[in-house]
Amino acid sequence: MTLDLPTLSVMQSFAMALAGALLFFYWAQNRRMTVLAVWGTAHLSASLGIIALTLGYALRQPLWSAAAGVFLTSQAGLMWKGARDIDRRPASYLLAFAGPAALIAAGSVPILRGVIISISMGIGVVYSLLAAATLYFGKTDRLFARWPLVGLNAVHGVGLLMGMYSTIIGSTGQDAVPALWSLFGFIYFETTVYALGTAVFAIALFKERDEAATLALARTDALTGIANRAHFLDTGERALQRCRRDGMPASVVMFDLDRFKSINDQFGHAVGDTVLQKFCEMTCAVLRPQDLFGRIGGEEFAVIMPGCGIEAAYVRADRIRSSFAESSRFVGGQPVKSTVSGGVAMSETSAEALDMLLKLADAALYEAKGDGRNRVKRASREAAADNVSNVFRVA
Repeated sequence: MTLDLPTLSVMQSFAMALAGALLFFYWAQNRRMTVLAVWGTAHLSASLGIIALTLGYALRQPLWSAAAGVFLTSQAGLMWKGARDIDRRPASYLLAFAGPAALIAAGSVPILRGVIISISMGIGVVYSLLAAATLYFGKTDRLFARWPLVGLNAVHGVGLLMGMYSTIIGSTGQDAVPALWSLFGFIYFETTVYALGTAVFAIALFKERDEAATLALARTDALTGIANRAHFLDTGERALQRCRRDGMPASVVMFDLDRFKSINDQFGHAVGDTVLQKFCEMTCAVLRPQDLFGRIGGEEFAVIMPGCGIEAAYVRADRIRSSFAESSRFVGGQPVKSTVSGGVAMSETSAEALDMLLKLADAALYEAKGDGRNRVKRASREAAADNVSNVFRVA
């Protein structure tokens, strides 16, 4: 059975043009998603390549077939560049068009002209498999739409490899229309799915990424990049529930920057913001991956340390205090000499609610303030429980 090449080619070309137009439409709505424009250009190039290939077969004009090879290898190179762009990895257009340039150079060598179709598909194989590998190994998120893009590029590379093998062994001629059930015939159907699939899932990927970014903003303190109060309290309660279920202890630390208002008044809010950011950087460097860190409000911060006893939590909190005091002697060239005070409380079985542990740690914190600041105090459960509602707050 022989393929109806004109009909099939029109279908392929239309599918690729549609995919390209769809990507350009979404790119026009959000110009920062440059990969959509790159992949849109790639699919439009492939659409032109299929038309040129059809004309080459119909008119027996080698020039049209050569143009088809350039257009199709350009698609492959641009798809690779777009895959790099998705994860903001540098990829020059020079490398993206190195494949078409190599094809043109091969066409100028008489001995290679007879296998130019195989060379063209070989270039496509390399670019497609590199695109699949780039998308797979470049993952910095858990977005679902990434995986279909990996699969589509990998399958496309394998399809082109099958076609190249078919032309090399001679089951499909370099300038002949392939049979429907040949190895080469698979490419006609696969490329249509590839064009439409990559367009749909590229758009889905960016929509997922925008939704994830919006959710992250809702959970994150804009200045410091750590959890905001609402997210900290929500995740903290769940962390305590896990500790309670496993019979593990949990410690809570409250921090408050000393005399922070005077820093803002004397050095300005820009320096004050830098001090807050520096404190968060120092704290994150000391904490374990499972610890939860959040900004409770203003210059107040809290940490939940699942599975951590009070002595270990005290040592970690004091390390944060001393590191911050050392690093904040000068901020932006100003002699800020900022310090922080802390209070540590623990629940041996995590039976207490988070708000109670925070109150106990808060009472210890302001005991540290009253004792001269720049220190960390352990909560005395009996004393703190009696005085937790009568804490006199000191800056």
